[in-house]
Amino acid sequence: MSRIGGSGLLGKLTALSVAFLVVPALLAGCGLGKDNGVVYFRFANSPTALSLVRIADELGYWDHAGVKPKYVGPATAVPAVQLLDQNKIDIATGMFNGDIDGKVKDFKFTAIASSMLDLPNEPHMAYFTKAGSDITKNNLKALEGRTVGISATNSCVDLVIKQYLKNNGVDLSKVKFLQLKEELIPPAIEKGEVDLGVFHPPLVGVLLSKPDKFAEAFTSFDDWGPQGGQAPYVASNAWLQKNPAAAREFVGIIAKTANWANAHPKESAEIAGKTTGYPVEQTTNWHYAPNALLDKASLQLWWDLVRDVGKPLPGSEKLKPEDIATNAFNPYAKSADLLESQEQNTTILDTEQNSTVLKTDLVEIAGAEK
Repeated sequence: MSRIGGSGLLGKLTALSVAFLVVPALLAGCGLGKDNGVVYFRFANSPTALSLVRIADELGYWDHAGVKPKYVGPATAVPAVQLLDQNKIDIATGMFNGDIDGKVKDFKFTAIASSMLDLPNEPHMAYFTKAGSDITKNNLKALEGRTVGISATNSCVDLVIKQYLKNNGVDLSKVKFLQLKEELIPPAIEKGEVDLGVFHPPLVGVLLSKPDKFAEAFTSFDDWGPQGGQAPYVASNAWLQKNPAAAREFVGIIAKTANWANAHPKESAEIAGKTTGYPVEQTTNWHYAPNALLDKASLQLWWDLVRDVGKPLPGSEKLKPEDIATNAFNPYAKSADLLESQEQNTTILDTEQNSTVLKTDLVEIAGAEK
């Protein structure tokens, strides 16, 4: 699939599915229960943000399901894993280093479904300069003494670029990292205030459609390869214990949606544009892990990344992927164990591989199958 769309203006503000944070004022009160037999989950995302939950909405997958989302947001200063632990939300998605930090702090949640992966033509992130810039994949040293625009810290947008630059001989102490909202970075590039910007879909496609103004220098695939980009769906243990069947159905719908999005990249990108407010002919979407199955390799990558260029919390080195994530709630899993890598997950599964929630040590589920 080409990642280049048509022309048009940069679109409206967007909230990315990688956001960790939600507005506390909207989250007060007790957890949601059942309504006419339907189990609702409070999802830490805006209904206009890009996520598999939102794409499933557009496809009608929640319409007749026994589990449905209630969107809460938008983003602010409280980590979603903390709100999961406080029973103020039920399910969230975000980059896995936030989940590691949450477990170090003993927050009670579990990663239950996979999310994005990286492909050369469908990267998790892309890095853009002003058209005609001397900053390229083969001339990264040109960034020394210049400014990189990032939308967050201690997340994918700063950790991955820092690792990539470090591994290619760039002195990070000579690079300025300026934090701006992602939609404000393109005009900063045009004005010369930022020399290289870090972007996610769907904005990647918008910038690709403007080769007279912006040039793609490289992508996150160049740094972390096909295992990169993992931002699992995490759920509070309290919600999982109360609603194990609904959690299993949720993961099944996420898996179905991920497989559809991978098979229909053009239509998936159009939904990304529709839900985020960018021109649909310009937007791009992510590539997702097939069948929503979780693996060790794409999660372990985050320990390595934070240790290399981030600030790991003391105690994080004692954790491993299987202390945080499980396939126990995935109807397409043959066991609760994590796959070794996504290389074991290349076949789209149409038939469920189990009949109920599988037993896991991460959260006690009555009646779980061993």
